[in-house]
Order: sequence, then C-alpha cells, then structure tokens
Amino acid sequence: MDNSLKKSDNTQKQKLNSEQFAAVQHTEGPVMIIAGPGSGKTRVITERIAHLINIGINPENILALTFTNKAAKEMKARIADLTENNDVFAICMGTFHSIFSKILREEAHIIGYTTNFTIYDNEDSVKIIRRIIKDLNLDKDIYNAKNIFTRISLMKNYIISPKKYLHSETLKKQDLNNKRPEFLNIYRKYCESCKQSNCMDFDDLLINTYDLFKENEEILNKYQTKFQYILIDEYQDTNKVQDEIIKQVSDKNKNVCIVGDDSQSIYSFRGANINNMLNFKKFYSDVKEFKLEQNYRSTQNIVNAANSLIAYNKNKIDKTIFSDKEEGEKIQLLEYYNDREEGQKIATLISNSIQQSTSASQHAVLYRTNSQSKVIEDGLRKLGVKYKIYGGLSFYQRKEIKDIMAFLKLILNNNDDESLLRIFNYPTRGIGLSTINKIRLKAEENNYTIWRTLNSEKINEVHFTKNVKKNIDHFVELLHTIFKSINKNVFEILELVIETTGIVRRLEDNPNPENINRLENISELFNSTKIFSMRSNNDKLIDFINEISLDESTEQKTTHNDYVSLMTIHQSKGLEFPYVYIVGLENGLFPSQQSMREKKQLEEERRLFYVAITRAIKKVIVSYSLNRFKFGSMNQTTQSLFLNEINYYFIKTIKNQKAYKSHSTTFSIPKLNNRKLVKITNNDHNHHYKNLQIGQNILHNVFGKGTIKTIDNSHGNQKIKVLFLEHGEKILLTKFAKFKIIS
Repeated sequence: MDNSLKKSDNTQKQKLNSEQFAAVQHTEGPVMIIAGPGSGKTRVITERIAHLINIGINPENILALTFTNKAAKEMKARIADLTENNDVFAICMGTFHSIFSKILREEAHIIGYTTNFTIYDNEDSVKIIRRIIKDLNLDKDIYNAKNIFTRISLMKNYIISPKKYLHSETLKKQDLNNKRPEFLNIYRKYCESCKQSNCMDFDDLLINTYDLFKENEEILNKYQTKFQYILIDEYQDTNKVQDEIIKQVSDKNKNVCIVGDDSQSIYSFRGANINNMLNFKKFYSDVKEFKLEQNYRSTQNIVNAANSLIAYNKNKIDKTIFSDKEEGEKIQLLEYYNDREEGQKIATLISNSIQQSTSASQHAVLYRTNSQSKVIEDGLRKLGVKYKIYGGLSFYQRKEIKDIMAFLKLILNNNDDESLLRIFNYPTRGIGLSTINKIRLKAEENNYTIWRTLNSEKINEVHFTKNVKKNIDHFVELLHTIFKSINKNVFEILELVIETTGIVRRLEDNPNPENINRLENISELFNSTKIFSMRSNNDKLIDFINEISLDESTEQKTTHNDYVSLMTIHQSKGLEFPYVYIVGLENGLFPSQQSMREKKQLEEERRLFYVAITRAIKKVIVSYSLNRFKFGSMNQTTQSLFLNEINYYFIKTIKNQKAYKSHSTTFSIPKLNNRKLVKITNNDHNHHYKNLQIGQNILHNVFGKGTIKTIDNSHGNQKIKVLFLEHGEKILLTKFAKFKIIS
C-alpha cells in the first residue's frame, strides 16, 4: 500500500466509526449497507466511492444510482475533494432515469428509436391518453385519463407489457370490477402512439432499458464490462423493474453495493417494493452486511421511542439503532378536544418557543394528509408566525378548493367572469372550451359580462348544437338555483352547492388516492364554514369571502429561511429539525382506515410514523383529538394504536382537562351519497331504537354495510359502535344517523 493510500485510510478512520469504515473498505462482491436514520449514510457512500478511486478503480467503471440528480451532483463534488483524481466527474452517477436515458440514446437504433427521441412528462402522457379515450368514444369520467396513466405506470413498473397483460385473467377481472374493460386497449394504443412518435415516458426509460439488456446479450455484456462497481442509494425505494436491471448489470462482476433502510420504506403507492432489499441475500450469495446503527441526529429518548415502535413490524431486518447523545426529553403526547383546538394549541406552543429562544426554522409540523394543514395554518397566521407549506400549496390555493370558492364568489357576485369561466365545465357537463370561447367573445362584443350574456337574447346569436344548448340551459338553471341561497348562512350555501353540482359525488364515484385527498380537503372546507356559521352575528357568505380574501392576501410568501415548515410525513423524509410536531394520531387517520385492514399496509404506516419521529433532533410532540370535524360534522375518534406501541418509559402523556367538559352541540353527517344533505340540528330529546341488537347488520346512507358491535344507552343519547366493511369502526348517534336494519 503506497503512502498516499495509507494517509487516506487513516483520514477515513478519524472521520468514520468502525462499522462505517468497514463498509467503506469492503469493495469486492455483493454488499448490503443498512443505514438507520441519522447514521451518516451520505458520508459512507461518498467515502466508499472515493476509496474505490484511490485504490485505482477507473471512475468510468463506477455506476452510482441516486434518487435525485441534485444529490448526485453534491456527492461528486465531495468525492472530488476526497481524491486526487481529476477524472472524478467521469463517474456515471445520477438517477435511474437520467443514466438509463443516456444508455438508450446510445443504443436507440437497436430498439427501433432514433437517438433524438423525446421524453414525455406526465402531463404529455395524460394528454395522449385523454385523446385516445375520446377517439374510442369512452366515458371520460369512468375512464379518467390521470387514473388510466397511473395504472399504466404501475404496469410498467411491474414489467407487465400489454402482451403480458392480455394473458392475465386477474388483471382483466380488475378492469371489469372497476368498470373499465377497455383499459388494455387504451394501454396498447398509448404504447403504440409513443413508439410511433419516437417518444418515451419516464417509465419507458426503465422498461426499455430492461428489454434492451434482456434481448441483446452483446449489449448487456458491454455494460456489465463497463460498470464493474455498482452502488445504489435508497434501495428500499426501488421498484421491480429497477431491481431487475441492477440484477442484469451486476451479474458478471457481482460488485454491487446497496444502501438503504427497510424501516424507512414508505413509497409502495409509487411502486416501491421493500422486498427488493429484504430479499437481496436470497439472490446474491456471500453478501457482506454492514449495519450503521449509531444515530448522530437524535437524543437517546427519541431513538429509543422509535425503536420500540418499529419493533412491532415483523417484515424487517433486525437492527438496534442507538444514540450517544444526551438522554433528552421524553416524547410528549398531547390530547385535545377537537382538531381545531389541536391546530390552535400546537401553533401557540411553537409561537411561545420562538418568543423564548428558538427560531421559526427549527420547527416542523408533520401530518398524514394535506388537508390537515388548514387548522395549523390558521393557528400560525393568527399568531403572526411565518410558515411555509413544504412541497405543496396553501389550503385555499388547492384546485378543488379554488373550484368550490369560485361557486361561492359567483353567488356573491354574479358578474365575476373569472369565477364563472373556472366552473363553466366543472364538474364536466359537456360544455367544451370552444363553446365557452364563443360565449366569452359574444360577451366582449356587446360589452356584457358572461352571466348577463347567458341571460339575454344575445346568447341566441351564438350557434350551438342541440345537445350543447341543452347543457348550457341546464348550467344556467343550476346557477339560478344556487344564487337564490345568498341569504342563507355560509354552511347551508356550501351544502347546496355541493349537492346541486355533484362535485363530491363525482369524486366519491372514483375513489383513487388523488380524489380521496381532494375529498379530505373539501371536508376541511366544510369544517371551516361550519365553525364560521356557528358565530352568532357573522355567518353570511360575504363575511366568509372577506375573511378568506384577507387570509390569502396575508399568506406567508417569504423568500427568507426563517419559517415553520408544514409538510406531510412523506415529504419530510431525508430532512431533520430540532423540534418536530406530529399531529392527528388517530385510528382511521394515522394509521389510515384502509391500512388498518391489511397487515402489509399497516406495517408501512408504522414505518411512516417511525420516519416522522426520527426527523427530530431535540424534541418530539405528538398529538391527537378526541373529536374531528368531517364535512362539518363532529365525529368521535380513538387515539392511534401506534401510540400504545411506544414504550411508556419514553413517552409522557399530557391530558387536556378541557376535553372532558360537556359539549352540548351534536352534528349530523351530511348525507352525501344519497344526493340529499341532512340538516344540522340540535336535539336534546332522548331517542332510543328499542329493537337494536349487537350483531345486527345495518345499511348506513354514507358508510354502507356494517355490523353493530356495541350499544350504549347512557347519558340520554343512544350510541352504537358499528364495524363497516369499507370504512372500519364508527360511533353513531342513533337520533341523527340514517340507517336501516338489513338482517
């Protein structure tokens, strides 16, 4: 070993702990580095690549795959500082998509493309699919272009081509159950369109690379010879096709190193497959395993609490994360009466901390769903605390909220052209863009507003087909109906808008993840209007619009770095903050209702909570509400089962005495699915169903079929706990609930 290499190794020993150093030095054969949270993973990766170069490996023979090009660029700069090799930037380092797109351009002629093929982004792909759906005369609501694209992407990630799909009875049965029997036809035509246009989408960059290597032994051998040393970061987040490509390329030399943490695998909805990491040892023989278990980020209490939680997962690699930092504070568990109080009190805690000694940027509020940000935003804004929605839009900037607000603004001001144009064909009602432009131009020609034009003889001067004219007349009639509600309170107006337009029904009919998120946001808007309408002298639409407009004008559009970060837990991965607040720890919310019914999904939800806890450096505060508003109704909740899984030694519960005071107002649940919303009432009269029995099956107007588990006749209000097939356990007040006994 020459002196320069000895010097480099000695420097590494000083910077790395023993396990990190061993992982860096072991360069030959298959290697698995299990890197716990805060364990110095990035340093190990850069030091390992630098070590390869320092021992004489040509940078061109190193393939390093990361999940962002930004991370690759930063790593290259660090590696350059650690080596004396001027060719360090020749390392083939970047994302799967960026690296494989370069390979495909070089080999394009082999797979029937030219080197100048273009890459479709998701929006391009959706437009093509939308056109195919139109050409096939399919219902665009049933065959939603975005949903079809998502399914096509999933098929490609699992290496299921249209030909392979054709021979899968299971997949075709899924299409029939989803009332989309033409999916395969769309999939096939989409692939043909891309190929004919000399274009690839992001998934094609992977699937075409896989096919290139699979069908061309000479080409595969070329890249196996080139990439003698392979390293992949965040391996727990790879999908099936990515895993298969790595197996193809590494098969010759077997010098493949994967880095990741199975306990932080939280992206299955994107196609990530935790089994790629769990089964690594089954595919490669003589795997050398290194566990980076020392956490350099968090206090001992935070690390121990996270360990006690994740221990409940069965499908995992055994490891014990530890910290040598100070013991630190126990995790604080706070209980609130409802989610509005939760938002206000969490905001107050942050504000008080900032006033005492901390900066706003040291605080982060994490939540399971985007809709939860609203109450936190309200609380921080009222206290003058600057914040930023991380990786998303502020509540009133979200599309579904802006759509509904357009209806409300139009009720207040019939001549608001921008609002009218926004909802002219939303939800879709067969009034196309060309028709809307004709009406707009006619309005401009006469110096009229669009609404005035629609209600004047001038509209007869515009040529429409019979069907389009019918759709326009129906739309005008709809607006006249909702305009009459202007003097009602804002909650009643919103009920009418939702029911009359069918916005919620359309989303409920197609409950994909995007639509579920939109429903949650609309529910939060309902909650806001309900709270607003409960004010004695301030419940009119004009008051609500004015308040929202002022809120929007004072939103935190700051460019400096001193703000509280608000984000979903998924968006927090890879980040760290001194003070972390995790809100909404309730069954049905976190873990989500759907995941509670399936062990595999429940384990991923638990990993998500693990990720949230381990973002913290100094302090973690978790909270839940005893009641949560949903579509303007107050629903009882139960604290998350995850909270009972954290060892009591590492968590301190602080009960909220206010939560146990009596609250006389009870809300009913809007009857959304039956096209008629139930009126909100206060009714203190006792009401008991005498013929109810435990074990009976009922049909509820919102939650569907369920079985009665308990009956509580105490305190004058009969309550039943029902286990619903699709919605899990719910507690219902029988004097308000709309259901019938079916067996």
